[in-house]
Amino acid sequence: MTNRFTKGFKYLLIMLALGISFTGAECEKLLTATGDVAGTWELTKMEGSLQDVCLGEIANFNGGTATLTCPNGSPITRSYTYSGNVLTYTASGLSYNVSFTAVNGVDKMVLSASGIQRVLTYDKKSK
Repeated sequence: MTNRFTKGFKYLLIMLALGISFTGAECEKLLTATGDVAGTWELTKMEGSLQDVCLGEIANFNGGTATLTCPNGSPITRSYTYSGNVLTYTASGLSYNVSFTAVNGVDKMVLSASGIQRVLTYDKKSK
């Protein structure tokens, strides 16, 4: 009986060790979320200084040109650079620290402005 108990205990320890290693890998992925601004995003949350943004705005970032469209508005284009998780609109010089996350399977991009109090949260619409 002791031999059977020992085999079962070893099996349980191996399964536990494997489970922890996979769980740790997923946590690491969450802690080091990276992404790219490229694609189409919808503005779903705004905080702080909000003079030139509108809830529901569709932002399409493509190769250094952002096309921004407010609901029922005409699209405007802005040149941008994106490097080191910093998005900078070229003409205005306004920069945002960018972070990415996923909530309930929805990819989110959070822009935190440098120099003014503004945080914008976008949901990914397409690549």
